[in-house]
Amino acid sequence: MAKRQKAIGKCLLTGHVGPFAQSHLIPRFLADKALGQAHRIQFGFGSKPQLKFNSWVDGRICTAVGEARLRDIDTAAAKIIRQHGLTWRHYPLSNKAERHNFGDEFELITIPDVDTSALRLFFLSLLWRSAISTRFEFAEIFLDAVSNEHLRKIVAGEEKPADSDWPVVLVALTEAGEPQVHTPLAQVINTPEHEGTKYPDIPIFRFFLDGLIVHMGRKFGDVELLDAWSPKRVVGLDSSLILIGRPYEGSAQKSNLTYLQNKLHREYPEDAARIYSTLWKIDIKAQP
Repeated sequence: MAKRQKAIGKCLLTGHVGPFAQSHLIPRFLADKALGQAHRIQFGFGSKPQLKFNSWVDGRICTAVGEARLRDIDTAAAKIIRQHGLTWRHYPLSNKAERHNFGDEFELITIPDVDTSALRLFFLSLLWRSAISTRFEFAEIFLDAVSNEHLRKIVAGEEKPADSDWPVVLVALTEAGEPQVHTPLAQVINTPEHEGTKYPDIPIFRFFLDGLIVHMGRKFGDVELLDAWSPKRVVGLDSSLILIGRPYEGSAQKSNLTYLQNKLHREYPEDAARIYSTLWKIDIKAQP
């Protein structure tokens, strides 16, 4: 059988022309490996749920040159996430973390001496991959042509991001929930009224990364959002990494997963039976 030839084209990140590589839109260290076994249910997207055995890839984004750049960004971020225990797979949180409770469920987590610039570049690279990909699972992440080009230059290392470019803040689910991965979403944070004043709601892109939730502004040069979120809390502008912590129980993440699971059983009972039977067999084989 003849070996399948890779498609050749222009790298959307670097402009290099050559064979396209398979680019992971969500890196495997936050997807496949986060689950122990590389299997999960992909819910909805306008079609029947199905089992997925690999993280999402796009073979029309980068050549080997661009993929090497993304790999370097991913590797730097993986080291930081692993070192400081920022995801469920890498818990517990760093023993350097300072944790202060506020309210009934929340805590303010501060981890000093973190390379937050590398972490921010990683999150921006996830945004670029998601926005540039034509995979239907990532359709909610849309940027206009000017924004895409500005972001490309940042990810490629041709430009430095301004402090107000797509500000990022983090939420950590501080107890591990059911293993799960999600494609990013376009959402709106509803801002509650405070002392009689209603502040504007905040449109964001939301990434769920194995218990670490990334809230990202939808535009570059968003000085208003930067000020609202505070430069000290925004990732990449201070050597300390600040997160809001909350338990998985009672979180919107758990509610969303429960809703999807119930919908699967309600609308696709035969598919649900087949999917969970397959998962059960896989888990049995994986046991020592």
